[in-house]
Amino acid sequence: MARQMVAHGITSTYSGTATRQLLVDISVIYQDDARTGIQRVVRSLLQQLIATPPSGFVVRPVFATRKQAYSYVAPAPLDTPSHLKSQKIDPIKVHKGDVFLGLDLAAHLLPSHQAQLLNWKRNGVQLHIMVYDLLPLQNPAWFNPKTSINFRRWIRWITIYADSAICISESVKAELTSWLCARFGIQATVLPTSTVVLGSDIEASSPSKGLPPDVDFLLARLRNNPTVLMVGTIEPRKAYDQVLAAFEHQWQKSDKALLLVIVGRPGWKTNELQKTLRLHPQAGKRLIWLENASDELLSLLYGACKGVLVASHAEGFGLPLVEASLHNKRILARDIPVFRQTFATGVSYFTSGTSYDLANSIQNWLDQPTITANGSEIRSLPTWQDSAIAVTQAIGLYHDVPGEHVRILRHADTRGGS
Repeated sequence: MARQMVAHGITSTYSGTATRQLLVDISVIYQDDARTGIQRVVRSLLQQLIATPPSGFVVRPVFATRKQAYSYVAPAPLDTPSHLKSQKIDPIKVHKGDVFLGLDLAAHLLPSHQAQLLNWKRNGVQLHIMVYDLLPLQNPAWFNPKTSINFRRWIRWITIYADSAICISESVKAELTSWLCARFGIQATVLPTSTVVLGSDIEASSPSKGLPPDVDFLLARLRNNPTVLMVGTIEPRKAYDQVLAAFEHQWQKSDKALLLVIVGRPGWKTNELQKTLRLHPQAGKRLIWLENASDELLSLLYGACKGVLVASHAEGFGLPLVEASLHNKRILARDIPVFRQTFATGVSYFTSGTSYDLANSIQNWLDQPTITANGSEIRSLPTWQDSAIAVTQAIGLYHDVPGEHVRILRHADTRGGS
């Protein structure tokens, strides 16, 4: 009997003709999709993998909790509230040749189910894990202590048991191999690693819908005034505090309606900053914080702003750069290696250490003439389909790939920072 698998409205039918399973871990977004950067990656890749599974495979989304072993997800959309999802849990049956893809960032879960996963491995199942960054190890002060503890345990587990690690940038790959060598004395050849490119097309990421009642007024304000957009969770490494101070310098110097629009959910270790954003004298005027913007609204904001500012001190990739490029927007980004490795176009870089210096960098950037990317540059931006193809190739699975996609992926494999 055919089995229906649904993910954000994308349905794949398993007729039993496929011989092997690609078990895709979506534990975190299945239970609570925060709809931030990593969650966009997970949703997008899952959607593409289900739509076009590797040859000979059926894609089976799976999840686990702290108390429950890995099981098949209920046949319901991912955005269904947890308490409304099917209570019937189908146990996973594996066979030699199946593949487990740790797509979601489940650092707090994966090691807890070691017995189940190693039993699969003994039965011929390969284990491949996505690595989005090493930030909780490199900069634990930016995170809650429990996050860093779980992350350290997770990386150790990957090092010992995973068949490969799939990194989202060359920077992450280099950092992972360096960490393993420094921490465990492990050479790069012990844990095979690969790099995949991330997509830029929000519409292919199962975007959330919904617009505020005053959306037309909001977008008109953004189009009629110089507007800088920032996208990302309110957390320490995003440097929102430095950016806000830089804009305060600008607002004090000029009566011009320079707008700062922030799209990001409240995060951790930034309570005072969040309070400042809500109570700021310019809140709702020249400072607009949208705490729960849908992906539909985000696309409109990209289109309406003058430019996008990405000030993070560190990232695993930097999705706002490629998303802004797809909307043909100028970008000002902190000069860190990973931001030099994207396909983003129209990027200017800053190295400002103080808010005053950053204010000058922002003003100089805004004063520059607009340079419009040509159509071929925009068309060459990677899509989520490209990303899914890269993932399947990274774990040794294949299906028919259009020639254009092969070209893009090979270009991504050889591109480095400067």
